Amino acid sequence: MLLLRKLLWHAARHIALDPRTRAKAAEVYEKEVKPRARAAWRQAKPKLDAAKAEMDAAKAELKDIAAETDPRKNPREFAARVKRRFLDRE
Repeated sequence: MLLLRKLLWHAARHIALDPRTRAKAAEVYEKEVKPRARAAWRQAKPKLDAAKAEMDAAKAELKDIAAETDPRKNPREFAARVKRRFLDRE
């Protein structure tokens, strides 16, 4: 097992130091990896923005509920209002 590990480490090091391999890796990164990552980001960004907006709205609702009912003084009432507001919304 140790021999295999040393052999793999030596091969990986040799490949990493080879200028042709490094050039090919840079080319593959620029032509394949980068465009796919950009496309994935363009596809995911609207969903992330929508989720962020939903979270911001939920935070605002929680602040409103906390302003109406102090969760430290009356946690049961606070929990009931939160439950009603979020379950009734769906």
